Amino acid sequence: MYKPHHVNFTTRRSAWFGHIPFAFSLVAREKPDILVELGTHWGGSYFSFCDSVKANSTDTLCFAVDTWQGEAHAGIYDEQVFNYVTEKNREFSKFSTLLRKRFDDAASSFDAKSVDILHIDGFHSYEAVRNDYETWLPKMKDNGIILFHDVMVTKPGFGVKKFWSEISESFPDNNLVFRHSNGLGVLSLDTTQSIKERFSIRSRRLYSAEMNIRAKLLEVNMRLRHNFD
Repeated sequence: MYKPHHVNFTTRRSAWFGHIPFAFSLVAREKPDILVELGTHWGGSYFSFCDSVKANSTDTLCFAVDTWQGEAHAGIYDEQVFNYVTEKNREFSKFSTLLRKRFDDAASSFDAKSVDILHIDGFHSYEAVRNDYETWLPKMKDNGIILFHDVMVTKPGFGVKKFWSEISESFPDNNLVFRHSNGLGVLSLDTTQSIKERFSIRSRRLYSAEMNIRAKLLEVNMRLRHNFD
């Protein structure tokens, strides 16, 4: 069982924890050339992608885009977060690059139709997530995959759920949603096959449940390890 050693349940908790098994398997399955994450914070999701690249020798280039200054939803934080991410990233320096930029500014660093997997997890207002999607869509390959975190969150100021409901309707057979851990929307841009065909699954609902169970087993395993270490 893969264990994300970069996650700490006391000092570096991640709302993304429940999706880590999926992240690890996604990279192993898709073997992307380029993976970009918008909004990295402590790296809960990002370093899981990187761990999979390293473990599965996928020859992927990974890019984390963030100002590492925080915002209204994540909170404002000092240089401690960026210093940790910088140090952790040394393990993956052969293929991982940290871009300390705003998302819109970083887009110009990528060619059109060059990105295989994009993870959008920045400011969570409806306007922000829509802008991220529209800005980065031209950078995606025709068969690319876009991940949206917090698609189940209904807090004031969060608009990812609304945007996801709109975009998923436009791709009815090419979306998958995990409802646990604040929700993760998976959008496949490959219209030549359904997402069930792409992921070789019979049921999107059962696949989501399977990943939720795997995440819970992972958490139990890590907490037991922590208690007995």
